[in-house]
Amino acid sequence: MGKSIDEFKNTIARLRAPDGCPWDREQDHRSLARYLLEEAYEVLEVIHEDNPAKLCEELGDLLLQILLHAQIASENNQFDFEDVAAGINKKMLDRHPHVFGENKLDSSSAVVTQWEELKKLEAEKKGKLEAEQSVVDRVPKALPALLKALKVSEKAVSEGFEWKNADELWEKVLSEIDELKEALDSEGENRQQEIELELGDVLFCMVNVARWNKLNPEESLLLAIEKFRTRYRAMEEISERPLKELDKDELAQMWAKAKVHTKS
Repeated sequence: MGKSIDEFKNTIARLRAPDGCPWDREQDHRSLARYLLEEAYEVLEVIHEDNPAKLCEELGDLLLQILLHAQIASENNQFDFEDVAAGINKKMLDRHPHVFGENKLDSSSAVVTQWEELKKLEAEKKGKLEAEQSVVDRVPKALPALLKALKVSEKAVSEGFEWKNADELWEKVLSEIDELKEALDSEGENRQQEIELELGDVLFCMVNVARWNKLNPEESLLLAIEKFRTRYRAMEEISERPLKELDKDELAQMWAKAKVHTKS
């Protein structure tokens, strides 16, 4: 394992060398940022395909991005891959005193609460956290909206802001749906903005439903999108005419057939 990592690091260093690859040499942290996000999403997508070989390949692509960033930092005398690995290893040791120490915990929720408390203490010690900063502000701004909503919700819950029970949560969901319907039926200068806000409230409530049930809304939506794509492609395959030539009733019938077709 160590040999493979060393060989990979040498490959990246060679690509970044003066006589290496022109494209790799031109890259910096900012130019590579988009690829880091793209590779992470490709890993997420293949996780749902139950294909270990493909997952191994995609994780390699993601590791490439990490090593590239580490190599660039090393060239600037900032840090290197060993520093990255040592740092995250220390963090795992410090954040898991219930495993590597004597502070035993018996539930995942207790682990999450402890994680947030330790994270806050670490930030305060480093002087990176202002005393007045809200817990909900400690979420990366660049996250996709659904994942960002989940993280914000989790931060609030870590401070005790939680529903009493599932029924209370579902009452809130239904209430927000009613408010969305009212906004859609309303008129006025700010109608569009009100609709967007109410739709956002519905979506945020559904994120809370996902969190309550220990689901990741981002992954759930990706699964739903892929299911839709699969069924839509089935519709295209079994239809004798282009779908755009079918009326509403014919499309509904074709969708029902596609659902049966994709279950087999």
